[in-house]
Amino acid sequence: MDDQDLGIIPLERIRRALNDRNLSKVAVATGLHENTIRAIASGKNNNPQMATFEKLAQYLFGKQN
Repeated sequence: MDDQDLGIIPLERIRRALNDRNLSKVAVATGLHENTIRAIASGKNNNPQMATFEKLAQYLFGKQN
């Protein structure tokens, strides 16, 4: 996934997509810690690492490298 692909997915869109998901299942599927995903979903983390953002975008929207 390149920066241009990421530029079209705002963090708020990631949050909305996480809103109706089982965050435990998202964590297992992405390999991310559940607390990290919860912090992003709740707005406590407004600046996730690029690798985290990429994993979530790929899981939620099927964005591939």
